Amino acid sequence: MKFDRLLFGTAGVPNTTAKKNSPIEGVKRIHELGLDCMQLEFAHGVRMKEEVSSGLRKVSYELGIPLTSHGPYYINLNAREQDKIDSSVERIIQTAKISDLCGAESMTFHAAFYMKDSPFDVFDLVEKSMNIIEERLNRLDIEIELRPELTGKTSQFGSLDELISLTKNVNSCRPCMDFSHLFARTGKYNTEEEFDAVLGVLKEELAAEALQNMHIHISGISSNSKGDLKHLNLEQSDFNWKGLFNSLKRFDCRGYVICNSPNLEDDAKMLKEYYLSL
Repeated sequence: MKFDRLLFGTAGVPNTTAKKNSPIEGVKRIHELGLDCMQLEFAHGVRMKEEVSSGLRKVSYELGIPLTSHGPYYINLNAREQDKIDSSVERIIQTAKISDLCGAESMTFHAAFYMKDSPFDVFDLVEKSMNIIEERLNRLDIEIELRPELTGKTSQFGSLDELISLTKNVNSCRPCMDFSHLFARTGKYNTEEEFDAVLGVLKEELAAEALQNMHIHISGISSNSKGDLKHLNLEQSDFNWKGLFNSLKRFDCRGYVICNSPNLEDDAKMLKEYYLSL
């Protein structure tokens, strides 16, 4: 998809949707709210009937509300047992299949835990699995961007450097830039200068196109020395979201901005209003 600006939406069905468990009603609500996109949350498993996915694709197309998706939480491409790694690969493929049926073009997931292993060894294992996933999706003729998420805990695979390297090594990979997680994970990256530095690295390492097609997650966040604890509403958090959007605007970044705050659409609307005012 070609973007002419950042699009704003929610991680899952907006809170004010009448039928909370209906993604089709969620897309309609996004449209009513004046938001731009919605992320399908398959956090607890990929369970969606085919008629729902085809209905979603139709309403998303008709209302001009593009979709992204988030895979299950039970993914660990560095699990101790091979059958658990195989199950994780299957979960990613199942999410990609259903996302494709719904018309989503970008899919994110938490790739792995270090499990006290060397990050270099974990990277090799994740890369190997990602290549297998890519090959299998190619055989199924499914084109979707696989976006491992920048994770919030120091125990999780998914640092900025790891995602950049993975993107360089696996064709269908792109980073999902969770700037709140980056702040929680490092205790840094909360000033405009630091946001500029991150965007500069993405542009230098992955070319300007990386900034024209972004999948961004954002929320308020609380953290400790091990990383993120929980998501908060933006106004209750120390996360410098205005500084982030000043930087994103300066670098002419485009793509999806998915809000993960507990109040979902309230913060998503606040972000969109601020961004459009710049």
